[in-house]
Amino acid sequence: MAPLNKNSADEPWWADGQRAEPTPVGCCSVCPVASGCPLRSQTAVRCAVTGDQPPPPPPVITPDLAEAVAQDPAMAMAETVSWADVTAAVAEQAHSRDGDGNDPDWGRLQPVRNLLSIAVVSFLPVGGTTAARWVADSITSGGITAPVLTPLGFVLAGTGAVFLGQLVPGFPGFVCELAWKALALTGRGLVRLVRSPHGWIITRPALWAAGIGVLIVSWRAATHFLTGAS
Repeated sequence: MAPLNKNSADEPWWADGQRAEPTPVGCCSVCPVASGCPLRSQTAVRCAVTGDQPPPPPPVITPDLAEAVAQDPAMAMAETVSWADVTAAVAEQAHSRDGDGNDPDWGRLQPVRNLLSIAVVSFLPVGGTTAARWVADSITSGGITAPVLTPLGFVLAGTGAVFLGQLVPGFPGFVCELAWKALALTGRGLVRLVRSPHGWIITRPALWAAGIGVLIVSWRAATHFLTGAS
């Protein structure tokens, strides 16, 4: 009589000679970053991240990096990215010419004029202060419009006094008439200078004085807010 268990070492008697199906082993079982992947599955035959079937061979990864990936995938990705390589790639892909095929004209930035204007408004003392610092002090004491309205008020007051002085009879009126003609001639000359190619001598320092003055005020406000310094 044949034994009930024909192969007791390999299978139980009730298996009737048929082995149980082996547990499928998916691609995640050999993936070194499976412990840190939220889409891992021990029975998956298609990679949920790459979509490959069969899954690609596991990447070559060092134990330290595998541990970092398992702990924090975002940090590990940041560590594997070389910002120097990224910068080089962006530089290679960047257009070295404009849409018309012309080389970039860095002279349009006018570095000489801008640097000279910055130096003048930042370091040239006028009345015990610089133009940029005067703008900052004016904004601090009188508001954002003070650097414009204060000089404009002085100009209007002076020209108005000269204009009305022409109505005075005698020598004072004669002097005011001559002064008015001189002011008119100076004004026309300034307008021509501003509208000429050399107008940057006036406009560029004024713009930089305004911009640097605003930066000084912002720096003072940030310093006061963070440190309480006056």
